[in-house]
Amino acid sequence: MPLLFYLLAAAIGGLAVASVSSVGTTTAWIAILLCLSLAFYFRCFSRFPRLSLLLTCLAVSFFFNSQYAARLQFVDDVTRIDQLSRRTTAVGVITDVRQLTDGRSRIDLLIDEVWDKQQALELQRPLRLRLSVEEGGTNDAMLPRDRIRFTGRLRQPRLFGTPGEFHWPRYVISQNIDMTSWVKNIDQVALVAAGEGGLRRSIVQWRIRVAGFIAAKVPAKSASLVRALVLGEGRQLPEAVRETLAGAGVSHLFAISGLHLGILGAFGYRLLLTFYRRSTWLLNWQPPQRVLPLLLLPLLFVYLLLTGDAVSTRRAFALAGIGSLLFWWRYPVHPLHLLAAVALIFLLYNPLLLWSASWQLSFCGAAGILLWRPWWQHAHVSELPWTGLRYLVQIFLVSLAATLATLPLVLFNFHLFAPAALVANLICVPIVTLVALPVGFVGLFLFPLWPPAAALLFRVSGFFLEQLYQFSLWLTDFSPLAGNYLYWSRSQYLAVALLLVPALLFPQLARRPWLKLTVGCLLSAVLLWQLPLGSHAPVTLTMFSVGQGESLLLQNNTGQNILIDGGGLYGDRFDVGQRLLAPAFGELGVQHFDRIILTHDHADHWKGLVYVLERFPVAELVVGEPLEKYHPVLVDAVRQRNVPVRVVEPGWSSFADWQEGTLEIYNAGAVAANANDASLVLSLRTVDATGREQGMLLAGDLEAQGVQRLMAAGIRSPATLLKLPHHGSGKSQTERLFSLLGSGIGLVSVGYQNVYRLPSKTLLEHLEEEGLRIYRTDLDGTVRVQLDDAGWRPQKWQNGLFR
Repeated sequence: MPLLFYLLAAAIGGLAVASVSSVGTTTAWIAILLCLSLAFYFRCFSRFPRLSLLLTCLAVSFFFNSQYAARLQFVDDVTRIDQLSRRTTAVGVITDVRQLTDGRSRIDLLIDEVWDKQQALELQRPLRLRLSVEEGGTNDAMLPRDRIRFTGRLRQPRLFGTPGEFHWPRYVISQNIDMTSWVKNIDQVALVAAGEGGLRRSIVQWRIRVAGFIAAKVPAKSASLVRALVLGEGRQLPEAVRETLAGAGVSHLFAISGLHLGILGAFGYRLLLTFYRRSTWLLNWQPPQRVLPLLLLPLLFVYLLLTGDAVSTRRAFALAGIGSLLFWWRYPVHPLHLLAAVALIFLLYNPLLLWSASWQLSFCGAAGILLWRPWWQHAHVSELPWTGLRYLVQIFLVSLAATLATLPLVLFNFHLFAPAALVANLICVPIVTLVALPVGFVGLFLFPLWPPAAALLFRVSGFFLEQLYQFSLWLTDFSPLAGNYLYWSRSQYLAVALLLVPALLFPQLARRPWLKLTVGCLLSAVLLWQLPLGSHAPVTLTMFSVGQGESLLLQNNTGQNILIDGGGLYGDRFDVGQRLLAPAFGELGVQHFDRIILTHDHADHWKGLVYVLERFPVAELVVGEPLEKYHPVLVDAVRQRNVPVRVVEPGWSSFADWQEGTLEIYNAGAVAANANDASLVLSLRTVDATGREQGMLLAGDLEAQGVQRLMAAGIRSPATLLKLPHHGSGKSQTERLFSLLGSGIGLVSVGYQNVYRLPSKTLLEHLEEEGLRIYRTDLDGTVRVQLDDAGWRPQKWQNGLFR
């Protein structure tokens, strides 16, 4: 195996370990120098020269491991502005503009002025900011190099701190963004000075013109598909369309990649070849294979900028550029070696790209296709009598190779398994490659020269894309081929990857090495699939960090799972159940719920449950009032899944099937004056390994009257663990509750810098003075509390592990 593959594997390994544990820069360089010195010694003076390769790879791993933590650091200005926790005025120059779905847009800019209360803040350097515009995004008044001003909250990208969560700060930093902000309408963004000239400004301006032309001339149903395919504006596709394409496994056709550059390059090559062959001097000077690929690079570069400079497009352009140079130098290189070299160069430039889904899918899909090249270029395939049949067989083999290579990554990043992909790609790939994309490209080139012809071609492309979409919709409506969302742990995704390695390498290896590899991968996959192992703790309570909401998971060592509330944000752009809870359950190995308890009918407690009810088996839903009194969206979800509903009787009642201690629930009943005071309260009493009584009280969102009624009804003591009522509000008489219970640990679920200013600073200071240890989700992330010999042992979710 070439050294390049070992170095790439070492780089990936070092970065993967860094997401859990990374070394400092100084330590890393000491380790690197030591490894390289030992590698030199073993290479030149030892009888074990092969150890030098291992030590060299170890040095590479240390280098990339240290780069991870260094790249994830924010400059001090970002933290300082974020901690202001209020609206400021920012002034900067636009670097890029992208239109999104539903009239929204995204503006990237370089800000060099920040004003707080009419006072300018000193900046160490200009900050790169991504501004989201909720309405008016179709306005083309803002272009790169324009200087603009707006007022809003400038935020440092943060994690919620939940297992399995998408790493938003890492993604944003990999996109060279320092901060984010938001405005309601484009009218809230003021143009300070219009920009002048510039290639990117001209390209963005032209892209907006073409997009507007397509929207005006092509039927609405297919216009967004044409814009996504030709201009790379996939983000403006409606959510339902994106889900259908993803469920059919054909969304990759609308991501600008090697397919687009390959077709564009092929058309450009044929056109230039026609003129090249007319010149005897040129033919005598150099063969066209050496010259034309280099001449096409400027065209491909402009298209790269036109479509948004995506990672997959960059990969394809880099391969095209290096390949063109190799053709010119007449230097043959194996395609897999070239792909590995480009991947390593990308990681050297930006190590955080390793976690970019587009980077992963782009390189792994290309690697899978190249690994199976001996099959789809096999003589038996090339000698098939009918050209159409040969093309279909090659499409099937190429699609299968790319699907197998990217399957673990699709599961890991999107949790989606699309069995329809192989069938859909047999139909959709020819439609796109032979008709829709070439016709769209011709329309793109004719747009400035002959607009009526361009409009006709865009409509033709749109017609075929609409048929593609309808076919995808039909496939996904067929139950056996419908896409399924699967939530597993990281180790289980790795197990799937190991199972697929032998299949991908089968065309490349001899029979004996392949059998050894297969046995090793199979055994490793079986072991990894068992992770994470079940907890031996008698009782475990996990309080998820879900923003300004609440969701807790109660478990015991017999495998029972009870979910208390599901969190939820009041906006509709972020589904807590889909984005936070479901991945967390997969990472923690939770695949079913013995019951879900909804404490009360507020969106920050029930909204995330809708997705959970749709995706996970639930044996019972426990509520405090008849189901009809709850929000209609939640009621529909419960009824569609036929989940049994239990209405808790007023007062205290118990769950007889709970197998660790005594679990009871309190319902204030109709006496409650508001929904918060109607919150269900959960109480658990048990004993630890030393025989001491332990307990917990989860007080919902009770306010003052609710706490008074609870205390009057009698609280089963002890409650050494207390979940503070109403997110730590100062109006819930928590002090009286604490005085009665004498708890040692307090839990608070709140959102970072929430507008309600919860938890109450005065309350926390009082409780901490009384000896209560407080854990809060806005600062500590997800908190897990387990019962052991010493009582309740709290841990925080940090860098991929509970610590």
